Order: sequence, then structure tokens, then C-alpha cells
Amino acid sequence: MSTNALKKICSLENFLIEKKKNQKYLFIPYIALSFPDYNLSFDIVSTLLEAGADTIELGLPFTDPIADGPVLQKVFTKILEKPFRKDDMFLFLEKLNAAFPDQPFLLMGYANMFLQSGFSSFTKKLYQKNIRGIIAPDLPYHEKIHIAKENKTDIFSEDMAWIDFITPATKPERLKKICQSAKGFIYVVSTKGVTGQKEFNLDSLRPMFQSMRKITNTPLMVGFGVRTKENAVQAIKYADGFIVGTKINEIILENLNQLSGIPNKIKLMLKELLPEK
Repeated sequence: MSTNALKKICSLENFLIEKKKNQKYLFIPYIALSFPDYNLSFDIVSTLLEAGADTIELGLPFTDPIADGPVLQKVFTKILEKPFRKDDMFLFLEKLNAAFPDQPFLLMGYANMFLQSGFSSFTKKLYQKNIRGIIAPDLPYHEKIHIAKENKTDIFSEDMAWIDFITPATKPERLKKICQSAKGFIYVVSTKGVTGQKEFNLDSLRPMFQSMRKITNTPLMVGFGVRTKENAVQAIKYADGFIVGTKINEIILENLNQLSGIPNKIKLMLKELLPEK
């Protein structure tokens, strides 16, 4: 029996499973929130949803991002040159929720952002704004379990997913534990290192994907290095879908002198990158 049959399935996971039934793969783009401003962020979100995004990972800027490569480090630096206020972020999420009331979103940030804001109250407030999954790449699995218990929060049951990572370095025992308890989707890191990798080849990870498939029905999403249609096609050969971040944020960085044209440039790029659904 699938492990998923023994656990409560969260709303994000149900949403993605239903989406996948009617299409060949899932697509999750990542954008750095408020880069270069909130108005453009809103236009980009709208463009991504129109282009076929199933949900969107909204990234919070951070001074010391351990998982993000040079492109996103540069983006974060530019965002933090002016104050980044949580109140502004919540106003933006409220605007998104009003425009796309049935669309779940994801929030990616580093541990300090969640903990300093009061973990339980912060995540509950995010839930009210239709955030249905959080991603914290600097919190390993055992720390995640500890924090959830320490804060006595019940939101990570059927309501919200705390996304887990599996990497090429994940040991079999840890992989099994993650797969058995994962909710929403499992973020499969394609290679050792940070985002924006130039090399992309999943063939050596075939045994890892096979092991995961035997343990869980939770969707598997490949990230770190999906930059071309060839990368995307290989990702959906092994997983349920893929995440694209660096490529999108590169376009924004390269076109800061012509902001109004950025959504269309992203749309054209995705036409070349995304396989037929």
C-alpha cells in the first residue's frame, strides 16, 4: 500500500495531483518577490499563470542564501538595497489572493525569516493569504520536525505543506523518512551545489527516483538547473514536473531598463522551454 494512503493529504498536494491527472507534467516557476517592484511582480505572476504555471514559488530576499546561485544572489542584493517590509509583502499576497482566489501559492525563504516573525503566527497569516506551501532550504528534515513540534502548530496537516528536499547526497534511510512524511511535493535537487547550474543530467539519479516512486505518491519536482526544453523533457522522464527559477530572473535582470517588456520576454522564453502539456 502506498504510504500516502496512511497519511492526511494536504490541500496543495491534492491540487497538484488533480492538475497532473489532466496534463503531462507540473510546472512551478520561481520569482524573487518585489524584484524590481511589486507591480511588475504581479504582472509576472499573471504571465506565468497564463503560460501554464501550476503554482508559483515566491522567493523572499535574504542576505546569505546558501542554496541560491549568483543570479539570485545578485537579485537579492538589489532588492535589499531598499527596505523589504513584511507588511508590503502581505499586501501583495492579499492582492494576489483577490485576483486569483482559487490559486495556491508557495513562499520560499530562509529559516531566520520564519523564526524571527514568530513561526506559528507567521505561517497562519500566510495561510490566510492563500500560501499553501513553504520552502526553507536551510532547514534540514530533522530541524523541520523539531520546529513544528516546538511551535505546536497544527497548520502542517491538511492545510499547508512544508516542502522537503531530496538531493543526490541524501542517504537511503533519510530518503525513506522524507518520502513517508512528505506533503505537497518533494523538491528533488538535480545536483550538488546551488541554483542556476549549467550542467544538467538526471540519468545517474535513476536509482534514486526509482526508490522514491516505491515509497510515495507525493509529486516529485526537479529543480536546480532546468534551463532548456531538453532539461525539462528529461525532468519529466523521471519526475512529475520541474521548477524554473534562474532563467526567469535572468530575463528580469537583463531588462531592467525596459520593465514593461519583461512579462512578454518571459512568455516568449517559456514558449521555447516548456514541452507540450
